[in-house]
Amino acid sequence: MTLFTPTHRKTMPDLAEFMTTEEAAKELGFTVMSVRHLVYKKKIEGIKFGRSLLIPKKAVKEYLEKTKGMSKNDPRRSLK
Repeated sequence: MTLFTPTHRKTMPDLAEFMTTEEAAKELGFTVMSVRHLVYKKKIEGIKFGRSLLIPKKAVKEYLEKTKGMSKNDPRRSLK
């Protein structure tokens, strides 16, 4: 008899499709905390897996395309 039966388990995402917040920060030209803020403000997609935050590579590419030509200080690229 099993005392604990998990009702749902998260499956490991395909890591080839994701990057860490450090990798995304380098790609976007932001700090790691700024990338986390982008995710929490829903300006870029991200998934929480355990204690880690993973950013889909396609989301970084889409964000770069959307903000192409904008300076880092452009309000449309703002973290707020």
